[in-house]
Amino acid sequence: MRYRLLGASGVRVSEVGIGAFPLSGYTEDADGRRTGWSGSSDAQAVALIHRAEELGINLIDSAESYGNGHSEAVVGGALRGRRDRWLIATKVTTNLGLSAGMADLAGAARRRIHAAAEASRRRLDSDVIDVYQLHALPLAGAEAAVMEALMELKRRGAVRLVGISSNDVAAIRRLAALGDVDVLQVGYNLIERQGAATLDYARDAGMGTLIRVPLAKGMLSGKYFTNWEVPGDDVRHERFSHADTVRAFRRLPELAFLAEGRTMPQAALRFTLDHPGTSCVIAGAKTVAQIEENAAAAEVPALSGAELQRALPIVEGLSVPNWAGN
Repeated sequence: MRYRLLGASGVRVSEVGIGAFPLSGYTEDADGRRTGWSGSSDAQAVALIHRAEELGINLIDSAESYGNGHSEAVVGGALRGRRDRWLIATKVTTNLGLSAGMADLAGAARRRIHAAAEASRRRLDSDVIDVYQLHALPLAGAEAAVMEALMELKRRGAVRLVGISSNDVAAIRRLAALGDVDVLQVGYNLIERQGAATLDYARDAGMGTLIRVPLAKGMLSGKYFTNWEVPGDDVRHERFSHADTVRAFRRLPELAFLAEGRTMPQAALRFTLDHPGTSCVIAGAKTVAQIEENAAAAEVPALSGAELQRALPIVEGLSVPNWAGN
């Protein structure tokens, strides 16, 4: 494994990390409807995390919303007794329970951040969250209160670094004027490359970056190039079934040449790692074999100029679900 600095923080992070959304498995709502990630179990998740540690991976990224907190609980259990070897990143559902017209929006936003952080720390079984990130931009009128709450958590030592999961540079600038923004989580992959501008901004501003959806929720893994069906209760089912996605899947096998000398997931991860603004790529995985394959992406050759010249016209203009987000 290779390591990079997480912006100007001085923190050393593995080039490949774990995206822990798939580790949340399935959850049921009050009506008994099941949704989530197929092909995952808690036992597999723990084995995957322990194997990742052996491979030199030292960052895992979760969120309170992943499986209604189950992902964080799985992570906390897996890291018990080995917490000092890991960086834990997680995210707060910024505006949960808030609305633009509510009375005392600022106070409610502040309470939301503090309560969510405490709940995440309990599930993660950790006194400190290494990277605490906003999972959405705050509502207008709540930005200052949200940043004040994050700075309070940082001063108390409950949070080590503050992050924002967004590709919106203008909004990030506004928030960074109100408090520390140490890390950006940026949506960026071979299909959705708009995040490159956010990565450029982060590099110039001395912010670390975590790259989300580098495999476009599996679209770039090669696994679904010939059969993109996933179970109806899989969180990706609706988007995988969308007409635009199906048209994209029919083009993506043309990228198979990138798997010469590397696997398709490694080619996709390598593409994101080669951006100079990238600190760490957080790739989802559900099995030990997948995390081994992902970890090896740090060692495979960069995509050559000739490969990019051939690959980019294939993905140019593809319309896909907005995995990368704003």
